[in-house]
Amino acid sequence: MDTQTAFEILANTDRQHIVEELLENDGRTTVGDLSQQLAARRKNDAGETELERAKLELYHNHLPRLEDHGVIAFDRRTGDVVLRDGSGLEPYLNDPTRKRSVPLDS
Repeated sequence: MDTQTAFEILANTDRQHIVEELLENDGRTTVGDLSQQLAARRKNDAGETELERAKLELYHNHLPRLEDHGVIAFDRRTGDVVLRDGSGLEPYLNDPTRKRSVPLDS
């Protein structure tokens, strides 16, 4: 994966979190777990509205984008998310020097 593509993928902190979560948990998670984590990151006590918002963003933005780049496989029916190839992104997540150069959303 080229640097520009890696930066585009990691430009959003939610996508960074998704990739890190998969790398730390044997490459598997679910939309339900990710929704809860993303909603909780936004608000300490995430209610149903934040949870639904996080789930919609996962289904319609973040997971399809990661899937299009071959980073994950996503089963819309079951909600399972599986890491396919995060090797192109991992250096940018683990190297503090490079991570600082990834443009973060606000």
